[in-house]
Amino acid sequence: MCYSTSLDRDVKALEKRMHKQMLEESRRVELPHQMELPLGQTSAFARPLWPVVTSKEPDRISIQRWGLLPRFIRTDEEAKDFLRKTPTFNAISEEVEAKRTFKHAFANGQRCLIPVTSFYEWRHEGKKKIPYRIGVKGGDVFCLGGLWEEHDGVDTYTVLTTRANPLMAHIHNSKQRMPVIIPEAQWEAWLAPDLTPAEVKQLCEPVPDEALEAVLNEAPPAQGSLF
Repeated sequence: MCYSTSLDRDVKALEKRMHKQMLEESRRVELPHQMELPLGQTSAFARPLWPVVTSKEPDRISIQRWGLLPRFIRTDEEAKDFLRKTPTFNAISEEVEAKRTFKHAFANGQRCLIPVTSFYEWRHEGKKKIPYRIGVKGGDVFCLGGLWEEHDGVDTYTVLTTRANPLMAHIHNSKQRMPVIIPEAQWEAWLAPDLTPAEVKQLCEPVPDEALEAVLNEAPPAQGSLF
């Protein structure tokens, strides 16, 4: 599953790449572990703040916290307990329509783009885990597909996953999953409010091998523990 990402661009470079400006209130976020670009290798278990583009503000870059909290979570204590028992850093795209945690966001078109320059997975060879860094050809910023949910203080998001393409099946051989990657030509479509469930699922299909490049990661991110 996709629990580690990086984004090696500053705000100006990200804005230029995404053709969108950062919301002014997002520039001034005052929260623990304040987001500062560029973002190095980051573990979802740290619940980092991350720049996202949402269906709510499709023309702006905002900030959300990784780890979707459904609407029935009311307090910080409930949130901590919920995420310990049911981490929502990833969501299986084939199942979100029916899952209580995600179905409100799915039904209401609460989709988001999560810009990254790489994500990380581990290949299992017996007891040995071999880390890989995966990006797109050319090393540019690309976008993972996610769902977001409103929450007190700061909205939250999850990264959608899909079945692995052959390259990712070789690397992530324990689960054979990969994050949903939304091609640039489909960024605006992904955020459109009138997509049908069938069209959403079509956009969640795995990208072809040739779109990606994977290298052994000599300094893998800490996999960490929640809180």
